[in-house]
Amino acid sequence: SIIGVGYDPTLGATNFAYRLRDYLAKEFNALKKTKRDVTKDNRAMAKLFKEAQRVMKVLSANNDIHAQIENLIDDQDFKLHVNRAKFEEICADIFDKVRVPLDQALEAAQIPLPTIKEIILMGGGSRFPKLKETLLQVSGMKDLGKSINTDEAAALGAVYQAAYRSPGFRVKKFLIRDATVYPIQVDFERTKPNDAGKMV
Repeated sequence: SIIGVGYDPTLGATNFAYRLRDYLAKEFNALKKTKRDVTKDNRAMAKLFKEAQRVMKVLSANNDIHAQIENLIDDQDFKLHVNRAKFEEICADIFDKVRVPLDQALEAAQIPLPTIKEIILMGGGSRFPKLKETLLQVSGMKDLGKSINTDEAAALGAVYQAAYRSPGFRVKKFLIRDATVYPIQVDFERTKPNDAGKMV
């Protein structure tokens, strides 16, 4: 059962990737390899974003890596050494937001933090050592929960729920109670018929 939800749209793995992409773009422009500004070229920025995602994944388990892109723009290659400390520095303000959704969820659930037994992270950003470190500091826990495989949990849960709802499978009863953060409102604009009786 979901009893409390906290949400920050600016605190996802994509936001970290955009920040790293912008950093890579800035460093490429500083090299003066071309007169063009790489941030003005959508294709080049897409390449930088893809590389930023790769670099992030590697930095979650390693201290440094070389970001490299062949023919980024105007037949110019790009290579830059990036370490985890630099990544955490340019994303420091994003990491600082970690506590906000946690506090929101606890407030909505009316549960004090000391009574929480386990915190389990899911999603692309959950592998960042800095994120784990921040949550441990905030929660006062010695370690985060590792009782489930977060890479597979959502997919397996969806498959199990589909099997439960399908008449072709017999599985143990699986009850889910969802929660919506904001109220849902649907509004239809009514139209008047014209002289021919057709709706316009």
